[in-house]
Amino acid sequence: MINIAITGGIASGKSVTTQYLQNLGYTVIDADKMAREITGPGGKAMPFIKEHFGPQYINEDGSLNRAAMRDLVFKNPDKLMILEAGTTDVVIEDIEIIKAERAAAGDEIIFFDIPLLFEKKQQDKYDAVWVVTADREIRKKRIIERDGMDEHMADLMIDSQEDEDRKVESADFAIYNNGDIAELYRAIDDALSHYINNSNS
Repeated sequence: MINIAITGGIASGKSVTTQYLQNLGYTVIDADKMAREITGPGGKAMPFIKEHFGPQYINEDGSLNRAAMRDLVFKNPDKLMILEAGTTDVVIEDIEIIKAERAAAGDEIIFFDIPLLFEKKQQDKYDAVWVVTADREIRKKRIIERDGMDEHMADLMIDSQEDEDRKVESADFAIYNNGDIAELYRAIDDALSHYINNSNS
């Protein structure tokens, strides 16, 4: 089975990329979705959240108060490391289980959407790494418009992740998303065609 990791900085266009791949019939495992599930009501990460951060970061329904936690961790890198230990690291372990299950089921190719791939040093666990990227100012504008963030918080969120240029240099493929969606789709098609041709040669 071929495992391809898709990563990139916040607001780079990963979600649009993976949705397009799904529309083409490919299987995509979404690490962010997995993280939301374990921090939802009754999620297995919630006892960790309560122990290390306190009940003020838990909503009445038992889910993570994402707005409060985001405000805390992006201003306090030490707190972010603690949060990742109880959430991101758990998701990474679960992904390895999924890989084994899907390989046993006979799947030929699976994409994994993993935002913190390089930050958590997981890139060597995949057969190929694709980075979806966009210029910093474009990404910052998307964050502000999409999430209602102010400019300062948008900068903090971008700066909390691995440098975008380093990701591109370390990737097998870079998909640039500075234009419209049609341009992005063409870039995905090119990357997919190039990889399939190379892997079958």
